[in-house]
This record gives sequence, C-alpha cells and structure tokens, in this order.
Amino acid sequence: MFRVNTMAALRMAEAFVAHVARSGKKLMASISSGMGSIADNGSGGYYAYRTSKSALQMVMKSLSIDLAPRGIIAVVMNPGWVKTDMGGAGGNLSTDESVRRMRGIFDRLTLEDSGKFWHHSGKEFPW
Repeated sequence: MFRVNTMAALRMAEAFVAHVARSGKKLMASISSGMGSIADNGSGGYYAYRTSKSALQMVMKSLSIDLAPRGIIAVVMNPGWVKTDMGGAGGNLSTDESVRRMRGIFDRLTLEDSGKFWHHSGKEFPW
C-alpha cells in the first residue's frame, strides 16, 4: 500500500504534467489525510497509513518546487472526517460537503499557495 499510494501520485503527475501546464488553472492536487501530519499526530498508531500519507505529502511538496517554473500549483488537501466506508458513520462531513469545500479552495489557489497542505476549512494544515 505504501509504495502504490506514493508512487501513483508521482506517476500521475509525470503522465499529466504537459496537460496541466497547458490548462487554465495549472493545478495538481492530492487528497491526503490529517493522519499524515507529523505536527498534528497526538495519538500515534496507524503506522502504515500515516507513513503513506506523509510520503504522498512529500511527493507533492517536491513537485511544487520542481513544477513552479512551469507555473503549476501542487497542493495536498485534507478532506476532513468524511462519512464514507473508511471514515465511518461518525464522520462530521458528507462527501458532497467535503468536495464543495475543497473545490472552493481550488478556485482561489495561486502559485504562492503551492507546496502547502490545506484543510477543507480553507486553512493551511500543519505538516
């Protein structure tokens, strides 16, 4: 799982970079999790899941640096605790609400926002 999640984002970026560079928004965004935040880890555990998300975040941070000369924005999103099969019924966001919030953030991002980890609320999330 670790290798697939991390490498998939990099391979997708490689496959689509020319298309994104020609697009109007020039945005690459990956969905991660707050559980990938080192600064926000107050509970431990979930080693494989946490490390795969942290690695994804590192890929996107590096892409933000490498793709900046092409004007491409690369960010990571924390969608929140969403009511899904994985998130469970206790989640506090519907999938529709989480997506609506993230799309609102995507609409306002600029190149200066590239390389950041964003919370669905619109605030920058700690790495």
